[in-house]
Amino acid sequence: MATSSKLPMSQMAEVLESAREADRERLEHVEVAILVDGEAPRPLVISVRDALLPVHSNSAVRVQLLGEATLPLSPRPDLCVVVSGGSDVLVKEAAASAARQGVPVAIVAESVLDTPRPDLPEHLEDLVTTVFSVNEAVRLAQLSRWMITSTTKSTAVASNFPFCRRARVSDLMRDYANKNAVVGAIGSRQGSDLVAMTSNQARLALDIAASYGRSLSAQRIQELVGVVTAGVGYRAVARSATSMLPGLSWALNAGVGYLGTVATANAIASHYEREDAGEKPLPRLRAFADSIGTLMTSRPSLYAVRALGEGIAAATGELANSEA
Repeated sequence: MATSSKLPMSQMAEVLESAREADRERLEHVEVAILVDGEAPRPLVISVRDALLPVHSNSAVRVQLLGEATLPLSPRPDLCVVVSGGSDVLVKEAAASAARQGVPVAIVAESVLDTPRPDLPEHLEDLVTTVFSVNEAVRLAQLSRWMITSTTKSTAVASNFPFCRRARVSDLMRDYANKNAVVGAIGSRQGSDLVAMTSNQARLALDIAASYGRSLSAQRIQELVGVVTAGVGYRAVARSATSMLPGLSWALNAGVGYLGTVATANAIASHYEREDAGEKPLPRLRAFADSIGTLMTSRPSLYAVRALGEGIAAATGELANSEA
């Protein structure tokens, strides 16, 4: 059965609505409270301060010293970061107060000894997280992961705080890769075309664009053409492989759908990062499809094998559920 990567009007309308939704999420207001222990090491304070400088005006970051901050926090923030230096009583008091307001709290320090946990009822304990490392890169990676997973405003958080963007892309990549693994597996059984997969890829591109602070524009729509082209490339790889192993066609289609989506997400993120760094942007995503195809066919790696396995596992679970 011939397949087509063209989206029907109904699917295109859904993608455009997804674009508008991504743009709305990008513009959501984000409020972050930073409470600083006066005993905290200066490099730690500077590191957190610099990371949490917002890029856009649709966010507010309030910085106060522990002991001088008004508790409970007002207005209620979306996230609270406590920069700790060993003032256990003040740190516990601030973290507990924010948690009682329902605000996720991260106690950030260079050492686990400076991350005391407050005594809280069991239903509030999960609102308090500790982030600690003497290595700034490790510490910020932990903090970015916490920020992205602790709020429903993850797109706006990524858009406003660049150090959180790769964590957001990681979540989007995993979500859409699992979806496309299932599409690849079930599609090969039912003879469906690429409509669902290319629709997912288009939504992925839009969500990543919003996470990198890009607004809905004609350029975003042009980039979707490259995403669809990439989908055709993934399908060509899958067809070539399944012709040699027809009995495993569903598994190979699942794995290629997963791996191709992972590669596309990384390519889109790298494209925006080059732009933000003032470097010459790569050609639009049409050219990305060629480089992704080269990666999958001529440069296999342990990562690619693992991604292939994850795609098969995701599809296997979905198939089992559909047949139960």
